[in-house]
Amino acid sequence: MDKKIVVIALVAVIVVVAAVAIFMMPSNSNTDSKDFSVIGRVNSEGSGIILNPGLDTDDFITVQKEQPAAGAIYRYNPETQEYLVFHKEGWSGKVIATPGTSTIQHVQLGELANEMGLTYKSYSDTRDEPNTLYYVANVASFADYVNLTKTTPLTGYIIWEAQVSVAKVSGYTVLALTNDLFEGHTCCIIGTSQNYIKNNKDVLLTFLDVYADAVDKINAALADTASSDYEKLVNIAINRVTMPDSMTDAQKREAIISALKNVTYAYSDDTTGVLTDLKKDIAVLAESFYQAGAVSYSASDLGFKSYTDLANKFVVDTYIKDAVAGKYTKLDSARTINVAAIKGDIHQIALWFAIDTGMFEGTNLTVNVSQQNNGPGVFTQLSNGESDIGFLGAPPMTMRSMNAKLISP
Repeated sequence: MDKKIVVIALVAVIVVVAAVAIFMMPSNSNTDSKDFSVIGRVNSEGSGIILNPGLDTDDFITVQKEQPAAGAIYRYNPETQEYLVFHKEGWSGKVIATPGTSTIQHVQLGELANEMGLTYKSYSDTRDEPNTLYYVANVASFADYVNLTKTTPLTGYIIWEAQVSVAKVSGYTVLALTNDLFEGHTCCIIGTSQNYIKNNKDVLLTFLDVYADAVDKINAALADTASSDYEKLVNIAINRVTMPDSMTDAQKREAIISALKNVTYAYSDDTTGVLTDLKKDIAVLAESFYQAGAVSYSASDLGFKSYTDLANKFVVDTYIKDAVAGKYTKLDSARTINVAAIKGDIHQIALWFAIDTGMFEGTNLTVNVSQQNNGPGVFTQLSNGESDIGFLGAPPMTMRSMNAKLISP
């Protein structure tokens, strides 16, 4: 399945979340220094949908080898050569939790609702409207989800890893991974402001260089699970990923090992720092947001001839290219970089791997991390200047930067 399915399909569903997702900020006069930029990748895939114990997955999705009948809503898995067929009647009237209205997980669930012909609506007190899939947003972890089920008639939860695997180990059912529903989809990216880059370029490049090395080490470790780096990775993830205190050490380890298998880690499209594919994804994403009314300004409103031009300005691979090539001046005095990241999210474990294994030692760079509940929270940290760079999803970074007029020619 084309990894761009998720962004192409956003047009029909983003309008549902537009009212709550729009984040307005005053336009700035010095756009050359204050614009926001995407400067690297973090991961692709690595989220999933869980169901409460006792629910039958076949009510929602069935798996079959034969071609579905005409009119069926389905996904095809080329690896297993199986079709995942969605059943509208099983989803109608259900309440699914999401991590936030402008997160990639929320958008993906809305896209599935739209494909099934269901209205995608925030749950309040009733769920009696026909052909409607309800959501409850801003649920940040599996533990939060479990607590919320005590007061809200939740059916399931779409969330990032390792929360999906934590739920599985805790007796919940994994309905599907987004890997199977939106194969290869763009997920988390690294964002910052041009103002920060302008005044701290060598600090940023130092950070990116170490971060890229950490990603390479993680990928090597995942390819050799008998290595010492793999054991370090598992232990770091156990310590850094949010998991319920009630889980045993063995359960936590099982959840982390499971989660690590479901995430693809990256810092660019390849090992050289190229972000060409990401630029294409962001171009489609930006146009989709505007067409659906989720952002107030089109590419032309922001001064661009096309969404491709907007994405080419917004996504900048110069810095990650220079970082991995070692084209920067080593820091000769102690510096600090403040990073905002999503808590409980194994997508961003390379950040913690670099910190916890001492990879920043000898660089004169101290990394402070502020953990947020979701991508919009990370963006808020960036926009108010509390963090220098942020690890967050491509949708909140794109949507909120466009609405704040933080992308300009």
